[in-house]
Order: sequence, then structure tokens, then C-alpha cells
Amino acid sequence: MEELTNWVLDLRGSGWSFAVVALVLLVGGVVTFLPSQSLVVALSALTAGDQGWTALINLFGLFAFCVVGMVLGDIGTYWLARGVGFGKWSWMNGRRLTAVRTRVGDQLKTRPKWVMVTVRLLPLGRIATVLAASDARMPMPRFLPLSVLASAVWVGYAVVIGAVFGSFSTDNPLLMMVLAVATAIGLGLLAQVVNGWLEKLTDRRKADVAS
Repeated sequence: MEELTNWVLDLRGSGWSFAVVALVLLVGGVVTFLPSQSLVVALSALTAGDQGWTALINLFGLFAFCVVGMVLGDIGTYWLARGVGFGKWSWMNGRRLTAVRTRVGDQLKTRPKWVMVTVRLLPLGRIATVLAASDARMPMPRFLPLSVLASAVWVGYAVVIGAVFGSFSTDNPLLMMVLAVATAIGLGLLAQVVNGWLEKLTDRRKADVAS
């Protein structure tokens, strides 16, 4: 356990560890099963264990690396969908993803900023928003600022959760990392439940209006 703790502590403030997480976020635009959020939260918790300005500088560095990686991944996914029809492949049209993608597409014209930011916080939200933007043939000059905004909010959310737990204790970084990741997962599940309830409420209201 001591060797594992020392190895984990060596990651603190490491530029290459930031680059690895950014690469995971880049690839995660397509490979949706990667634990992107958990990695960002865990590394944030570890990084926050530094003292004073060092922690703040390293957290900002992690934030910047992750936002760049996520935006580049969004751009790559967008052009894959536009260029080779990636979004039409069978494994990109599962029932759950298709449902989210359809709802996002319906709202992109009226509330693009709100939809791009809030849906990204949900499971499969990132790929759904990018594919919906591609389906709508949203111009890149419009898509890119929305991607930057949504990525910054998503990364900021993950970094804050990790930093809060990481700042609690510097004596047990592994425990703080585990608690931070568990909290992020729990909040994600809660957000999914609330979103499902809101969608049902919206559908019910539409049905009442139609009748």
C-alpha cells in the first residue's frame, strides 16, 4: 500500500499525467466507455493535495489540458459524423443514445447553449450532443464555441469535485480520490434520475396540450 501511495503521489502536478488524461478525453469523444470523468476527478483530488499556490496552478493546468483534449475530441467526432457517416453506424444508434440524441436535436435550435452544457453532464451526453449537432449540420463556427463552453463547464465541474475532497486531507490521498470519484458517480446518477423525471413531466404536459 505504501508503494502504491508513493506512486500515486508522484503523479501530483505531473505534466505527463495531465497529458494522458487529456488524451483520454480526446479519444473519449468516440470511445464512450472510457472512465473520463473518474480520471479527471481522481487527478484533481490528488493535485489539490499540494499546498497553496502550487495546487491552484496545477489545477488550472489540469483544467486547461482537459478542456483542450475534450474540444479536440468533439471536433474529431463532429467531422467523423459529417465525413464518413459515423453517427449512422449501428453501434451509434442504440436505444438509449438515440433517445438522448433525438431530444438534443429537437432543442438545439431554440436552446443550444443550455442543451450543450446540461446534457453533457449526463451519461452519453457528450456523444449525443456532438452527433445531434452533426445531424443538424450546425456550422463549425457555431459548434466550436458551444463545444468550448460545454467542455469548460464539464471539466470545471469534475475538477471542483476532486479539488474539494483533495483539500480535505493530504495524509490519505487514495481515500480522498476514492471518495471524490464515488461522489461524482453518485451525482451523475442523481442527475440522470432528475433528467428522466423532467422528461416524463414534459412529455405529459405535451400530451395534455395535444388532447
